[in-house]
Amino acid sequence: MMDHYKLLGILPTATTEEIKKAYRQIALKYHPDRNSGDKNSEAFFIKATEAFKILSDPEQRENYDWECRKSQQTWNNHSQQQKRTEPKQEQKITPQVILSIVQSIKNKIIGIDKSQINKSALYNSLNNLLTDNNINLLISKSDTKTNKQIINEVLICCKALPYKYVEKLSFKLARLAGSDNETIQRIFSFNKKQKYWSYWTEYKGVAIIALVIIILLIVIIPNLANNSSSYSSQSTNRPPDGELNSTFVDNKSTSSTTTTELTPEEKLQEEKDKLIAEGWMETEVNNGQLPACYNFKPKKSSIDNFLEVHVGGGTDVAIKVMNLKTDKCVRYVFINSGSTYKIKNIPAGTFYLKIAYGKDWFSKVENGQCIGKFLRNPIYEKGEEIMDFNLQHSSDGYYIPSFQLKLDVTATNNMNTFNSHDISENEFNQ
Repeated sequence: MMDHYKLLGILPTATTEEIKKAYRQIALKYHPDRNSGDKNSEAFFIKATEAFKILSDPEQRENYDWECRKSQQTWNNHSQQQKRTEPKQEQKITPQVILSIVQSIKNKIIGIDKSQINKSALYNSLNNLLTDNNINLLISKSDTKTNKQIINEVLICCKALPYKYVEKLSFKLARLAGSDNETIQRIFSFNKKQKYWSYWTEYKGVAIIALVIIILLIVIIPNLANNSSSYSSQSTNRPPDGELNSTFVDNKSTSSTTTTELTPEEKLQEEKDKLIAEGWMETEVNNGQLPACYNFKPKKSSIDNFLEVHVGGGTDVAIKVMNLKTDKCVRYVFINSGSTYKIKNIPAGTFYLKIAYGKDWFSKVENGQCIGKFLRNPIYEKGEEIMDFNLQHSSDGYYIPSFQLKLDVTATNNMNTFNSHDISENEFNQ
């Protein structure tokens, strides 16, 4: 593992300001604009930039430090084994071994106060155990009993994690459950419960204040109504005073009833509740590649090409890069509204795009695979243009093709540069 601290010339105890200062000094000396044509300077600057990006972000730095400690511990264990005359043979990964590791992790945190648990380290331990290779191994062994035990143990561990980690692990557990819909439903029920609990933890102060106000209103309003009724009763018992009585009250106004229609927000909430009842889960997605469980094999190449996509402010998009020859998806990315994202290192070949537009992304696992859809204003399209990412040769050599794309369903100008036709939601998810 690359030592980012050593690369920037700082100690592991460096503050954020010291990290920024060290990076600025490197940038002044090694930036490509100051060293035109110097490949070594450019390569060093790229590594330094990556190190700065990780160390200047608290969460990424914590994960990096955890990985460093883990690598150091692994190296120490390896060194100790090398000193033994009869080194122990490496343990073979089996479903029982994975279950044993998960149980060991659970036993370490049982009885410990949640505030004392290193949430990031716990998540990394579970996430590194539930790799695609390990999940594929567990599925191939068809040991459903052991798989269920692993799912149960991981869910117990997830009770100590923030919802952002629980959501990521839930997709992996749902994939491990395969076609066991009962277990899948239990996973998403747990996920939903943790989500609501996270909302309560975050907003319980506001909820308590609102509850106090409601109680006060329940107590005060009836008293005001009683006082008003008492005053009215006193008024009707007064002696006749000309026309000052209830003779001229409009009976129509007292007998009329009003019917209220649902607001757009209430209708939207009804739709969300309906989807959740059907096993869907609302998912917040950042710019980048979606998990591999979305029925595609992410394929990358060493070719330095890209498809740059700029999305307008009216909608989020999900883009599938489809191989024209095999009709298989090789890259699947999500891009939030008002942002630009580059899909890099696309394999050589010809491709077309499937694009989904909308807001409020929902995900669901069916038969061990993830599918996605937008709740609000969904539009699904298939591109008519073919993108040729094969190297283009000429008498002078070759050049690497790349493409740029602008998308905005609400634009009134000619911003969209993508010819397409509408497709169904099912066709998009195929």
